[in-house]
Amino acid sequence: MAKKTTHIKGANVVATNGKGASFEHHESFDDNLLPDSTELSKLKELDPTIIEWVKERTAKEQDSRISFNDRKMSLLEKNNSRFFILDILSMLSAFAIIIAGMWFSYFLLIHKEVVTSTIFAGGTILFAANAFLNFRNKKSTETPKK
Repeated sequence: MAKKTTHIKGANVVATNGKGASFEHHESFDDNLLPDSTELSKLKELDPTIIEWVKERTAKEQDSRISFNDRKMSLLEKNNSRFFILDILSMLSAFAIIIAGMWFSYFLLIHKEVVTSTIFAGGTILFAANAFLNFRNKKSTETPKK
């Protein structure tokens, strides 16, 4: 059955620039579903039908783990497809805003508003550059280090 072992070692370290401490932490978790043979023989002495019960429980546990992993993978696939759709919609929206801004700049240029048209077109190009360069920039959730 599941067994957990933890080993912690500590040592004092002396170097040319001072003293320090070194620690090693090793933790292992054995999640084997079946008990080892000595445990099985002891259990069989207590109840002869225990081996079949252990086999049944192991099969149920394995089936539930497989089911859990399948559901988790299904959720990840759905999440990835939703992010893909959101990315496409974001890019299409940015492209539509850019086209509308350039069209409005052209409209202003036709009506002899050269300075306003130039400023609006420059702003639209800056928006486009910012939108596409910072596409998928994730905000850090880490706390800033002091």
